[in-house]
Amino acid sequence: MKFRQLKPGIMKRFEGFWRLEPIYVDEKICMPFKPKTLSDYEMCTGGKGRIGSRVILEQLLQPAIVPPPPLSWYLRGITAQTTETLLNYLFEEVDRIKGVSQVQNSSQDQKPAKEVRNERNIDEIYDIKQRWALRRRQSILHRKR
Repeated sequence: MKFRQLKPGIMKRFEGFWRLEPIYVDEKICMPFKPKTLSDYEMCTGGKGRIGSRVILEQLLQPAIVPPPPLSWYLRGITAQTTETLLNYLFEEVDRIKGVSQVQNSSQDQKPAKEVRNERNIDEIYDIKQRWALRRRQSILHRKR
């Protein structure tokens, strides 16, 4: 899937693409041969092989105004941190959808019972915007401790 910015504004160029590739997890079962298609993989593993996905994102970002070096380093750090946070949210969302239970922190046991009752479980909220807002609030609280 390709994407591109329509109207230049704060960004001079913003373009890139997403690509999904299959990962054959149990590829070692087919050892002398390497399956190239899904049908080859299913025939080799007897229909019991696991399949994963590799997501590749390539993007080009070019701001309209290039900031001076100290500022550009700061902005690069913010961009990297935001991207990392977004990917962590994506991994947590995948775990939530799959139904993987998260291990509760031991610090939650030390909280007073009144605070624990007032907190909402992230898995109970189905609106993504509310979940992200709750995660941000919780991460800010954990940073202060």
